[in-house]
Amino acid sequence: MTQTWTVKNLLSIILPVFILVAGAEAKENTPLPEFTEEDIFIDIPQVFSATRQTQKLTEAPASITILSQKDIRAMGALKITDVLRMVPGMQSYNVTANRSAATYHGMSDDHPGRMEVMINGHSVYLPLLSTVAWETIGITVQDIDYIEVVRGSNAPAYGSNAFLGAINIVTKSPISDQNNKLSTTQGALNSQQYGFSHSETSDSIAYRLSTHFEENDGYNIYDDGFLNRVVNLSGTYTPSFADTIDFNMGVSSGFIYLGQADNIDNNFSPREHESNFQHIRWNHILDAENELGLSFTHNYLDLNEEFTSSGDALIFYQQIPTNLYPFADAIADGLGLASIQPLGSEHGTMHLYDLELEHRYNPNSNISTIWGLGYRNESAKSDTLLVNQGTVTEDKWRLFGNVQWKPLQQLAFNAGGMFESTSIAAAHFSPRLAANYSLTPSSTIRVSATKAYRTPSLLEKNGLSALLNNSGGYYDLVAIPNPDLEPEELTSYELGYFHQWKETGSFLDIRVFTEKIDNAFNSYYINALGVDDVDDGYRMLTNSAKWKNIGAEFQFKLQPHPNFSVLTNYSYINTKGERDRGYGRDIDSLDDRTPMHTAALLTEWKATNTLSISAAQYYMSKVNWLEGSHREQYRRTDLILSDSFRLKNAVLNTRLIVQNLFDDPYEDFYEYNIFDRRAYIQLQLDF
Repeated sequence: MTQTWTVKNLLSIILPVFILVAGAEAKENTPLPEFTEEDIFIDIPQVFSATRQTQKLTEAPASITILSQKDIRAMGALKITDVLRMVPGMQSYNVTANRSAATYHGMSDDHPGRMEVMINGHSVYLPLLSTVAWETIGITVQDIDYIEVVRGSNAPAYGSNAFLGAINIVTKSPISDQNNKLSTTQGALNSQQYGFSHSETSDSIAYRLSTHFEENDGYNIYDDGFLNRVVNLSGTYTPSFADTIDFNMGVSSGFIYLGQADNIDNNFSPREHESNFQHIRWNHILDAENELGLSFTHNYLDLNEEFTSSGDALIFYQQIPTNLYPFADAIADGLGLASIQPLGSEHGTMHLYDLELEHRYNPNSNISTIWGLGYRNESAKSDTLLVNQGTVTEDKWRLFGNVQWKPLQQLAFNAGGMFESTSIAAAHFSPRLAANYSLTPSSTIRVSATKAYRTPSLLEKNGLSALLNNSGGYYDLVAIPNPDLEPEELTSYELGYFHQWKETGSFLDIRVFTEKIDNAFNSYYINALGVDDVDDGYRMLTNSAKWKNIGAEFQFKLQPHPNFSVLTNYSYINTKGERDRGYGRDIDSLDDRTPMHTAALLTEWKATNTLSISAAQYYMSKVNWLEGSHREQYRRTDLILSDSFRLKNAVLNTRLIVQNLFDDPYEDFYEYNIFDRRAYIQLQLDF
């Protein structure tokens, strides 16, 4: 066993090195020019997500990872969460065969909830689940132009959902993506994916329409299949030189099987979803110094998970021993329980409406400002998560701003923050201060301090679950709301260094940080004698957890030749903390709830004008997830071969993707959620 492990890991190291050596050999022997004029004049990247202002990466008040279309293709990513493996400090995992999740700096369960996710600047965070259900967001990997990830709290720019970080997914522009595309992916788990996209442009309007269908059979032991349909429309209308209207809308529907893969005998049940979003933004240039932006967003999601039998509910809540399962329904009937029970964790309907006004004022080259205000209304109804409460709502008001001041050419200060007022929690202000100093024209250091707050979501504030009796009342309370739940708090300090080799586009980005989280939400068990409750106990969220992260992370890109590149990252996090689980439970250490080490390495070699070979290697050290329990470290190597063939009036792009190439299976989040070797074939016709 040890010998096999050693050989596999040796090969996983050799493969990226082989591509590196081959790329170096190509550099020496290729007759092609080393770099084009475009390559030589690569400038420092422009970013938007840190402050809502377009600014140089070296002047932003936060560490930011940018993942391009080229990176995404080289990774062979099939899911959006796969792409995030290349972000330092981020963990991406599969909760089940088809439910994926991503978290920043660990401390997570199957519904990570402290990170904002946006599509073209509008939020897809779900207040009903306190997380993002990636299969419902209305876009796919094929729709992505690039991704910006703010590593570290971005609550000063985007509010409490961005407590630990923010992801902004920018979709392809119809102007830059003008070909029609027809694609399919076939492979492991009997996966079938089909996609089509079409773009049109004219003098004043441009749009891109894409459709996607995907299904697979899931794992044999759970038969947890998946089906998803997606339609997405995005575009730009320019009625005048001063006005631009961007629009984006998407629809998604399908089903996924959900369950806990910590027991081989567990049952998985289907959860259907229907979702749609509409986002429109109007930008108006007032003059050379002033610009206005007005945006409106609506998100809708309907989740339908089958209710369980009363007997299954008794077993799930450990009201009776599992050896009585054959008699469980009869026992439940004798106890007066309703014949079906709202056990599902993903069932209900939600709406989100958001209106926002922004004003940008740039009086000169040394000062740039943005301020704005917004209003958001969220509503949710669930027979399983918000039992007997009807529709619950929340109103949020926000006022935000940021000022960038450059007293010297090599020095930039950023001061920003957001004030949030909500109908279900106390108002709060999240500020950030940062200073960036250019040591040389190609290297910059940054220091910043952030204070952030995260208010409870609709679910966290109002969550109530119970076993029901046959008259619709409570037979046994399982979880109840906490009217005194306060916001979580974060205090963060960081030191950053960025160096770019402009001649090639290579760069080094280092971040050293401390993050102190107080008043964190935690399930607290209460003994309630005399309450009309079978076991005189239930749980509720309280501010009874705290932890501190001290760590460092880096990302490094090396591109010595236009046909060869290496992108790598590493993160070290030392976590110390604890949580109080309540009555009859010990104080729980949180020291091992975050992987201490995560790393990724992506190498790509363009062997010929059409053939590309890339390899990606991922590593995560052992971790004890809050939900999925203890998982050992794993290493995984993916191989991607891409080639294209020119036809009469089209181009056929082909790709072979082999995940976990050396077939070193590992437990992904749950014990029986085994990620083994998987292979896929992709074909895409551009015409």
